[in-house]
Amino acid sequence: MKKLFLVLSSFLILACGESKKNQETVTVSGSESSTGKLVYNGAKRDAKFKNDEVTSVYDNYNKLKTALVNTDSEAAQNAAEEMISSMEAVEVEADLREEAQAIANTKDINKQRAHFEKLTSGVKTFVEENISGGTLYYQYCPMAFDGKGAYWISNEKKVYNPYFGDVMLNCGTVSEEIN
Repeated sequence: MKKLFLVLSSFLILACGESKKNQETVTVSGSESSTGKLVYNGAKRDAKFKNDEVTSVYDNYNKLKTALVNTDSEAAQNAAEEMISSMEAVEVEADLREEAQAIANTKDINKQRAHFEKLTSGVKTFVEENISGGTLYYQYCPMAFDGKGAYWISNEKKVYNPYFGDVMLNCGTVSEEIN
């Protein structure tokens, strides 16, 4: 049984992308910081939304995702604050505000990622109700949260994982397209 677990774990790690050593040289959609660490900048959004207020909520969600990909808890807090502010102009579920507020209230990247998972569920519904053109990608990492798995929304088809950052940057798959 233990041997089977090790084989399956190895398979999942290999299936989820390149090793960390190789990822540091990848610069697609990213750039290197002054420390030499990969900084993911994110892709431009081609999706369009019903109005500017909805667009602002989604764009701030995307800033939050980008901060988590970069394992930057301070940037995640700032993006969550911006997302909360943008939510004031549109009708959103209360739990979206609560999850964004929880991210803004902690510097613990693991807690931020746990709240981001819950936030994503509500943002997906919000996006589906308000998208008017273009495509977003609903992505999934099977290894997040000790194998429970977790989703996020991305502007691009290539996977940049907000739950593992540079540890397993490209772990995940596109689950569906939102358009």
